[in-house]
Amino acid sequence: MKKFVYIFSVIALIAVIIIVLISNKKSTQEKSMLASKISTSVSVQVDIVRETPINLSFSSNGTLDPVRELAFMSDVAGRVVSVFVDEGTRISAGQKLIQVDDEMLRADFVASEAAYNALKTDLDRFTNANKEGGVTDQQMETIRTQYVAAESRYISSRRRLADAGIKAPFSGTIIKRYVEVGAYLNPGARLFDIIDDSQLRVMCNVTEKQVLNVSEGQKVRIMCGTFPGETYPGTVTFAGTRADRSINYPVEITISERDKKLLKAGMYATVYFDAAAEKQGIQVPRSAISGSVKDAIVYTVENGTASARSVVVGAMMDKYVEILSGIEAGDSIIVAGLINVNDGMKVRSKK
Repeated sequence: MKKFVYIFSVIALIAVIIIVLISNKKSTQEKSMLASKISTSVSVQVDIVRETPINLSFSSNGTLDPVRELAFMSDVAGRVVSVFVDEGTRISAGQKLIQVDDEMLRADFVASEAAYNALKTDLDRFTNANKEGGVTDQQMETIRTQYVAAESRYISSRRRLADAGIKAPFSGTIIKRYVEVGAYLNPGARLFDIIDDSQLRVMCNVTEKQVLNVSEGQKVRIMCGTFPGETYPGTVTFAGTRADRSINYPVEITISERDKKLLKAGMYATVYFDAAAEKQGIQVPRSAISGSVKDAIVYTVENGTASARSVVVGAMMDKYVEILSGIEAGDSIIVAGLINVNDGMKVRSKK
């Protein structure tokens, strides 16, 4: 009897040990599988795509330029005897800036004027004589030819004499002077740099999508960092129709004289193109975009697996990017943790 009890106890003990071992093995396998899953997945942050109102307003930066600027060149030759303006001088259109020695020009003009007047008198006399038969047609043609040549010399000498007093081509300000009294000028010599800042303009660039919302005559706001909080009205006076190599379009904005206030040419400015309407669309954080703007990729998540989607990028607004196609509202996308994510990889969402 004791022997039977002993054998039964041993068998029961062995059975308990076997059951414990099997249970531990199962638990270990489950933990191993869980650890394997965790080790092969990447922790990411996931968000749900939603349609939101998109503001079509945008801004662009540029510098203030004068409405006109000119490197003023000489078109006469001669010795400079007087310079009437200096750097910073305000000038008016037609104002004399430089006087070139005109003694020889004046002598030539007097001679050509006398010859012209004499031949004009002769032409009148020959014309009357020709009517009465006292002068042949050949003589008449000869005197007419001489008169035309004398008139041409007279007009040329008068123009050269007038040009000896070099005048301002438009109203503005002398910002640089290159000539001194006594210098000898040749045609093409640089005399002054002149700007007309009666109006200021801003040249800036906009993208191919933004230019569709820009038109000539459009009203815009301009802000200058030199005067924080101040806003200046401007008008679009030119919108480019051809992009540069960076696929940007030039836009010119003009500020009228009554609005320029303390603004000066050369200051840095920001132009705000305010849109009159909004549209519904999809925006995602910039951190959700992989690749370049032209080949943008967004990773969606379904059943714990990342899937690469090619998307078409629209306008960029601060920290967000408009998506024109490639994903839809309701999709789950990865917005952070993309550095280790590849197509088809297992991911887990972190809080």
